[in-house]
Amino acid sequence: MASPPRRRRRRRSQESLFWQNFRNWFDAPEGVPVGLMVLTGILYAASGTIIASFSAPYWIWNLALGGVVAQVLALAGPKALRRFRWWSANVLALLAILGTGAIVIAVSISLGYAGTDNIDEIEPTATAFEVIRVSFMAVVIAALGAVMSAHTGDHLLRSFNRLQTTLILAATCILGLGFGGLIGLLAVME
Repeated sequence: MASPPRRRRRRRSQESLFWQNFRNWFDAPEGVPVGLMVLTGILYAASGTIIASFSAPYWIWNLALGGVVAQVLALAGPKALRRFRWWSANVLALLAILGTGAIVIAVSISLGYAGTDNIDEIEPTATAFEVIRVSFMAVVIAALGAVMSAHTGDHLLRSFNRLQTTLILAATCILGLGFGGLIGLLAVME
């Protein structure tokens, strides 16, 4: 039978091995960072779910897709931008910001269609706080998606060239947005 200190060391080494494997799943040094791609897809799926859950106009989807394409083309992670000169890097960062802004606008407009049909129930104070809360939620979801896509793009650039990274990241983000839209439609239909 192992002594208690030896058991504790073995347990600590097993725990550290678990966390090391968990970290490697998200930050694969070589190859495809599957964990980061899944997390990026989930964040874009959240945006897609919000957009599809409310009866917003169809052009909202075009705005969201345009924002995703702008973000992916920019690949605005620090390691990706380090390859460019000052002017080019700032233009790409601006493109990523505009893409994020387009997604924020799309999600905000979709959330703006949530409300009540009875105008007598509206209270100005409660409505103002609701607008602030909804706007904050739209900004947070879009910002987290942008940060994760930039981080994922940086990790993909370790193993792939810029075009391949752009295509892989675009597929991940657009599939996440579409999957979230499907979830939102299924939730509305029930």
